[in-house]
Amino acid sequence: MRKGDAEAFAELYESFAPTARRTARRMVADRHDADDLVQEAFYIVLRAIRRGGGPDDSFLGYLLSTVRRLAFRQTSRQQRLVVTADVDPQQVVGEPVPGSTQLDDIAAAWAGLPDRWRAVLWQLEVDRYSPAELAPALDMTPNAVSSLASRARKALRTAYIAHQRAAYDV
Repeated sequence: MRKGDAEAFAELYESFAPTARRTARRMVADRHDADDLVQEAFYIVLRAIRRGGGPDDSFLGYLLSTVRRLAFRQTSRQQRLVVTADVDPQQVVGEPVPGSTQLDDIAAAWAGLPDRWRAVLWQLEVDRYSPAELAPALDMTPNAVSSLASRARKALRTAYIAHQRAAYDV
């Protein structure tokens, strides 16, 4: 393939495209977006090889790394802000259970966290990103993202317990 044999690249495509597609489909919701990522990843790898770069040992590893990088870039660009009308929380959750302040305690503890901590916890726990996926967007190492998330979880837990104790002390 490095000598310009297009058939060799076609064989690599036939061999590794299914694996690349499975990887992409785990990372993006739309099947068509996943197929586009795979096509773009193969193009990037082919272009790198033609320029004298690209993989030397593991074509599949290089390809899957390219797919993951492209998927992360795409999902970070597609972060959407959903604007809704002002809604009374009582209309959404109904009447609170008498004597139950658990939801209030959770909301207060969450609101008390710094924005950055809330964002990291949300992306890790709700959006299911890994620390390695978040690290480039936050300009941090994966270990630093994990450490930040750990501090945020501890602060959330501490704030929640403090709100519960305050409710019982009244």
